[in-house]
Amino acid sequence: MILVENLSKVYPDGTKALKGVSFKVAKGEFLGLMGPSGSGKSTLLHMIAGLEKPTTGRVFVEGIEITAMDEDQLSEFRKNNIAFIFQFYYLLEDFSVLENLTIVGELAGQKEPKKKALEVLEFLRLSHRKNHKPYQLSGGEQQRTAIGRALMLEPKIILADEPTGNLDLEEGKKIFELFLELRKQNGITFIVATHNQEMKNYFDRILRLKDGVLEN
Repeated sequence: MILVENLSKVYPDGTKALKGVSFKVAKGEFLGLMGPSGSGKSTLLHMIAGLEKPTTGRVFVEGIEITAMDEDQLSEFRKNNIAFIFQFYYLLEDFSVLENLTIVGELAGQKEPKKKALEVLEFLRLSHRKNHKPYQLSGGEQQRTAIGRALMLEPKIILADEPTGNLDLEEGKKIFELFLELRKQNGITFIVATHNQEMKNYFDRILRLKDGVLEN
């Protein structure tokens, strides 16, 4: 599903965020990316999503080299294949939960975005919160809303960067169980970056990063 070849990233200030990282991810795999803060986890996820360009190396998704695409091609490719979930929810504060999801569907040109949003909220057990604003939700509910926004595009791959970083352990476990349910129902491939050791048993496999290098 995903092939990462010899990725490196050197920022203008000389910081070496990644140093020759290579690995494969199978379709439907639930892969953990672990390591201390500053180890390169976020940079790696951004490159797999096409949000950043590597200094060297290549990324293939289903045999297509996304590192060779321009911004317009990447945007279209992401819309049809990849969703990104951040630690911070980035919800639109002036809009309801339902509106936050519907807007995504509208921007993607879906025929019935509101209907799709209601179906996603039902799956996420958030229907009773559909008319609430983000500030009226718990942290777990806000993160589930952010996940719902990602699901509006029916992605094949979900990349999540510290998705439980602002949640307590119990809420964090609920998010991981939701990810596994999505993998089971929809065959979504997940790469989840976390430094929370409590979550390691959820993963099929764990890659560990330290100072931009994959540890054996």
